[in-house]
Formats: sequence, C-alpha cells, structure tokens
Amino acid sequence: MTESKPFKTLKEFYENVDNLKPWPSIKNLRETTNYVYRGSDVNAQKIYLEKLTRQDQPKTLFCHDLQGGYLEDRFIDGSKVHNSYVFYHWSIIDTFVYFSHYFITVPPFGWINAAHDHGVKVLGTVITEKEGIWDSILKSQEEVRTFANALIHVAKFYKFDGWFINIENIIKSDQINNLIYFLKYLRERIHEEIRDSEIIWYDSITNEGTLSWQNELNNKNLEFFLNCDGIYLNYNWTKSKLENSNALARNYNRSVHDIYVGLDVWGRGCPGGGGFNSTYALERIRQEGLSVAIFAPSWTHEFFGSKKFQELEDLFWAQLFPYLYVHVPVYKGEMFKTSFCRGNGTLYYRCGEIQLDMHVVQGRSIFEERPFYNLSMQKPQISVPIPHLKFIHIPQPAASENVNSRDECTKNSLEYIYETKKNVIRILKNTVNIQEKTPIQDVNYFEFYNQASFEGGGCLKMFTNDLKYYHRLFLVQIEFQQDIEATIVYEEMERSTNETSSEPILILGNDIGLKCILHYKSENLNSRWKKCVYLTNIRTVNEIGVSFAKKSVCYLGEIILEQKRRHLNGKSAFRILHCRLHSALSEEVYIAGGLRHDKSVSVEKVVLNRS
Repeated sequence: MTESKPFKTLKEFYENVDNLKPWPSIKNLRETTNYVYRGSDVNAQKIYLEKLTRQDQPKTLFCHDLQGGYLEDRFIDGSKVHNSYVFYHWSIIDTFVYFSHYFITVPPFGWINAAHDHGVKVLGTVITEKEGIWDSILKSQEEVRTFANALIHVAKFYKFDGWFINIENIIKSDQINNLIYFLKYLRERIHEEIRDSEIIWYDSITNEGTLSWQNELNNKNLEFFLNCDGIYLNYNWTKSKLENSNALARNYNRSVHDIYVGLDVWGRGCPGGGGFNSTYALERIRQEGLSVAIFAPSWTHEFFGSKKFQELEDLFWAQLFPYLYVHVPVYKGEMFKTSFCRGNGTLYYRCGEIQLDMHVVQGRSIFEERPFYNLSMQKPQISVPIPHLKFIHIPQPAASENVNSRDECTKNSLEYIYETKKNVIRILKNTVNIQEKTPIQDVNYFEFYNQASFEGGGCLKMFTNDLKYYHRLFLVQIEFQQDIEATIVYEEMERSTNETSSEPILILGNDIGLKCILHYKSENLNSRWKKCVYLTNIRTVNEIGVSFAKKSVCYLGEIILEQKRRHLNGKSAFRILHCRLHSALSEEVYIAGGLRHDKSVSVEKVVLNRS
C-alpha cells in the first residue's frame, strides 16, 4: 500500500474493514512519565523545574486541518515536496487529531509514527455533515455494535489511539438513545482493546438531535460528555460559559480537564481572533483550569505559504508555550538518538554526505539531488521553544478583532507589527516582512538550520555569547542499568588558525543535580563534521543540554546517549565536571574538575544558567 486513505462512505468502509492493507512498521505509542513541567517555567529558563503530577494539569489537543487533508503526508514512502507542512513541537501536545471532511479519516502513516515516537496520542475522525448516514447505523443496537467494532478494528490495525466524533447534521430524536449507546459501547470496548485510547465528542448536536453548537458544557450535551473521554467545545465561548462548564463537570464528578475548549487559529468568532493573538483565548481557557483544543494551527503554512513557514511556526508556538505543559518521553534501556531532522529537507544527508539518486537516461547515469518529505523519518525534537521569540510588543487591534478567519483575513487591510528581542515582524494580509534588529551579542540562543545536516535534513545552529549560560535542549526520562556513553557530532564555524577549538560540553541533569561532562576523545568524521565521545557514571537522565567554553557559533548534527560499551579498567580517561548549586538566589554554582589519573582537583567558581 503506497498511500494512507480515508473511507468516504459507509458502504466502502464495511467492504474494506476486513481486508485492510498493511503498512510498514508502525511505531507504538511511547511511554511518558506521570509528571510534566510548566511551559512558563521552561520558557523563563528556570534552573530547577518543578515536576507536576500530570493528571492534575489541563491537557492540549491539536486538531490538524489543512486543505482537506491527505496531501503529501498521504504517501507511505514519503514525497519529494520538501516544503510541505511539518509539525515538531510535540513536547507540549497530548493528543493529535487528524481531521478531514471525509466520513472516516484514518490518520496517515507518517503522522502516527512522528506523534507516537514523542509520546503523543493520535486520533482519527468520524464526521458527517449531511443527514441519512447515521440512519442505518442507529436503527438497532446490533448495527451500532457492528459500526463501533469496525472503528475499533481499524484503530487497532493501524495502531492509533481512538476517534474524534463530529456529527454536524440533524439526528432523529428517536435515534438519540442509540447514539448514546454507540458512544458508551465504543468507549468501553476500545479501552479494552487499545491501551490509553480516547473517544472525544464534538459540541455540535444536542440531546434532542438538533444541530446547535452550545459553546459550553450544559444539559443539552452533558450525556454525550458523560459517555466519552472528553468533549471538544465549539469556539464561540465566553467567560461565563467556561465557568458554567467547569461547575457542571464538577457536579458530575468528572475532571474539568476532560473539557477541551476550542481555539480556532483562523479566528471565526473565537475570542481574540486567533492567529498570532491565539494566546488571548488560551490564557482565558487556562484561567478556568480547562483543557484546550487548538484547531488548524497549520494556518502558519496554509495562509502564509511555505517560504517563511519555519520562522512563523516558531513564532506562533513561542507565544503559546508559557500556557502549555511539557510532557516527558521515556527511554528505558533504549538508546536516545537524534539528528534534529524534522522529516523533510532540500537535500538528504547520511553521515554528513549528500545522497544522490541515480537514473539511467539513454545509457548515461544521471545523478540528482534528493529533496524529501517523510514524517516517519522525523527524529526526536527539542522539548523547549526557540529562545527569544516571545513578543515584547503586540499590536492592540488584534486583541479585539477577528481578523484571521479564512474569509476575513484576505480582506483585512491592517498592518500588524510584532516585536521580539531579535526581530520586528510586519504582517499585511498574508505578506510577512521579518527584519532582524541589531544582532544580539549578550545572550545565547539557537535555531534550526536547514542548509546542512549530518543525518536526514537540518541541524541546530548554536550561538554562545555568554559563557555563564548553557543551552537546554531535551527534557526526557532516560534509564539505563549501566553507565552512559554519549556522542555529539558537531561542526564549528570557520575560525582563525591561531584560535583554539571549542568542543561541546555535554550537560546531563537528574534529580541529584547537573553534570557538565568534557569529552574524552574526539575525531574528524569528514571535512566538515567532528565527533566527541563522553563517558559518565550517570544512569538516569532528566534533561540534556550543551555548553561551550568560549564564545562560538556551532552546528549540532547528532546527539546519542546509550549504555557504556567498554570499560577502562577503573582508570579515568576523561574529566567530569560536577555542577552543584551554591546559591539559589544568585544562581552560582561550583564546578569541580576531576583531572586525569590522580592529579589534584581544582575548583573554579562560575555562574551557570540555561540559554
């Protein structure tokens, strides 16, 4: 099977459900910890992050709607259209819904693999927008069970995690009882068949069968909510409606976190107008302690096009990040390896070398570059936002006008000017002008760089300007039974012949504290990339970062953490710098350098923070 496909009719669904076409290896949902971190703490670059009980925090659902769905993402083996939409901010998403307007939307292969590898659940969509389809399904409880069992079979076969139910047409009043039975049966059975599965109901019809969006949890949609794992509220809510929803859920002993309040990035009546002012709605949702369903954040690609997508995507999520929660993927006895590849690239690299496709034309071998788009090739993505992209100036009109609806945004003639520490962003309709301010010399930051790669496509470009700070990259839970050996592949930007090199210093953290680890050996891999190897007695890791001993610009191509494969007869052939907090107020630490063999230990006082 070369493509992921939806089922367009009930007849087509039933004809194929017992003869589904297998896909290549589908990744299982990665385990995540029972704790999360506040996005606001991560965004503020706090040294110590408080672990919060995950079930006590509101959740975030991502509803992906892009031009009807099944674009370049439908191809099992990927595509050469490298500038198609990708998503890589997985650390702050709990559930991913692949949405389209086909009857039964099966999430494409690549999306399942990318989400699952980051510990994010994936839901398909069941949607009807005209009357009649449900008549045959709801005519008896037997027919209900047949349909529900078929949905469960498809989800289990393709290893995704449940369904989003969206009925946007009138249901006959005498069919409502069977519709509620359908939800109850589907939820109970899928929980038995698929671990951690979810059924989410969309706020569209009432308990009388009428099509009427309530924009709150109330007695007209309560019974649907009570028989599902969550309700996705429509977008035209108010503060009082959110308060009512909160109170009603508590009255029925249901978690308020099972209420997903709709946030339409295209605006369309959503408070704040969506777009780059989506934080206006998100902040108010979080004030009520409710979960959020973010609809169509691919707006950054669909509305503005692919040319400035990376910059706009990072800007958009940087604003939301403080109101979200960072979940933590688990690597238990499993190698952690990333090349930062997002699943696409203008060129495909392997071990730092460009890979070419060979074609024979009229007896001659022709070599062509290999652009690619394949979400299954996405590697673990960083857990933190790109630094210094939070707006320090937001235009006032955006807070009160719904300027981002699909119909209205092309008519709007206002220019919006946003400002970050690094850039001034001017937006007029779908035209974007990003102007860089005077280059920031006093802070550390990094960005994704798509013009070079060690493996796949892209790498991280690190700017180190302040040696007191380091770059936090990943929040993870890595557990090994033996000591850890790590590898960093990197490239320094060209330096003068008399300038010393600056190899990356590996930062590993856990509940005990931080360790700054110097490499014990290095080697050149090719004319561009170098490799450093690090040894440590750490076996559990909660965060991964890097720092540098001098001001520099460096490209990170790959990071690997695995169990130590060799021993050195008890003799240390490396230096480990143990970082201990000296003063929580001044954020000073002492770094003790254990030198080779039995030489004396010197202590240097430094200030350590995170970039």
